[in-house]
Amino acid sequence: MAAYNKFEGFVGYLGLGTVNLNTDVLKAYLTNAAPSASADDVIGDLAEITAEHGYSAGGADTTNTYSEANGTGTLAGTDIVWTAVGGSFGPFRYVVLYDDTHASDILIAWWDYGASITVLTGETFTVDFGASLATIA
Repeated sequence: MAAYNKFEGFVGYLGLGTVNLNTDVLKAYLTNAAPSASADDVIGDLAEITAEHGYSAGGADTTNTYSEANGTGTLAGTDIVWTAVGGSFGPFRYVVLYDDTHASDILIAWWDYGASITVLTGETFTVDFGASLATIA
């Protein structure tokens, strides 16, 4: 999995209680536009790839949960699998996590895969979040 990067504005939204990591619907989408930690704040700031051939607009739900133990918060989510059907989708380089419950679709974090990827017909792309999407300590 590529390295986690957070959007700076997310910290403010979290501190003000605008984002609830346990009850809000968090989704991941694909983009080929380079994210800016300081300038990008909501989904409208960072273009999504074209929805086609197995990739749906808005990305996919992470089915997230949030828990805390011993002063450390853990945001967990299910892995996401996209399969190209009837053609390819992409290119994309970044997977972006956002809060779909908030009216502005607040950007939370992104993962950089290092190079643009195109998923060809019959191939799959899996976003493996590992044990957690993020930890807050």
